[in-house]
Amino acid sequence: MGLEKLIDALSDMEVVDLGQTLEDHMPVHPTHSRFFKMLWHSPDFGDCCTDYQLVLNEHNGTHVDSFRHYINQDGYAWIDEIPLERFSAPCVTIDATFLGACQVLTKEQIQAWEQKNGAIRSGDAVLIDTGWMSRWAVRPNDTAFTHDYPGLSGDGAAYLVERGAAFVGIDTLGIDCWGADCDPAHQKLLSSRVPVVENLNNLGKLHGKRGYFVMLPLKIRAGSASPVRPVVLVDREA
Repeated sequence: MGLEKLIDALSDMEVVDLGQTLEDHMPVHPTHSRFFKMLWHSPDFGDCCTDYQLVLNEHNGTHVDSFRHYINQDGYAWIDEIPLERFSAPCVTIDATFLGACQVLTKEQIQAWEQKNGAIRSGDAVLIDTGWMSRWAVRPNDTAFTHDYPGLSGDGAAYLVERGAAFVGIDTLGIDCWGADCDPAHQKLLSSRVPVVENLNNLGKLHGKRGYFVMLPLKIRAGSASPVRPVVLVDREA
């Protein structure tokens, strides 16, 4: 496709923002350091401009995990070593809002979704909407989001690897459910070199739609992860 054809095609697409807002007191994993935004320059202080100092964990907010996040072995890439083409793909969204606290999406449930919605294709990004984002809130009201969240089972992760998933995303703090023993979904996906995207937003807008997912990580030397602002391109509704 030539550039002009691409421009024409994109003009007919709707852009869905899947990123969380980075802000003070936002919910983060209880074991992770928090996000801080501090005023550095301001005209109120006699400066000519305004800017802020940011302090954050690589896993704050919407982010993508590198393979080395869990697989600390030579041959598994840090975030700056993963080719950029690995961060965009056609995508499908699984409605898993039926999951309760600490429950997991299983292989059988994914297959049941495929029977109703069509098979996951090799090279698809698979997004999992648990509905957990409805609990998102800043401190002191963040506990409902940061604890007891659902996730993907180990056999579900193995099935998505078998199906050829480009990467897997979820709207919770982690692809494994709260309290998962040994984090089997992380282990299976990252050891299979399938990136994991966590803390996605607005997945409810994608039910029943195929789209094209795009994200770009920061180029962090030997990063275990990177914040991202992902978007999905879908056909604009008439």
